[in-house]
Amino acid sequence: MPGILKFRQPQQIAVVVDGVTDEGIVSRMVRDVRRVFRHIVGGWQVSVRASARGSWRMELTGASGRHVWMFAAPIRSLSTAVVEKLEMFLRDTRPAWRRLPARV
Repeated sequence: MPGILKFRQPQQIAVVVDGVTDEGIVSRMVRDVRRVFRHIVGGWQVSVRASARGSWRMELTGASGRHVWMFAAPIRSLSTAVVEKLEMFLRDTRPAWRRLPARV
């Protein structure tokens, strides 16, 4: 069918995790990040890397540029911390909704 736009699916969002050896934590983070981006189109990459003991560096790269967070979190709650930061970013950067003016 001509005229149908093909958008990237959330499964194509790259999630890179360095410094975590527990595959369960990595799998949960990949799943949770993809859930957060389920309604977002375009190419995105989330990378989480250990920067020091208990500290993490997270980068989000996509259509709006590169965004970096440094934060501390225990490894068992790393996925939750990452999701909270991504959700806050998406909520705070979305355009405000407003009603279109009535036609005259």
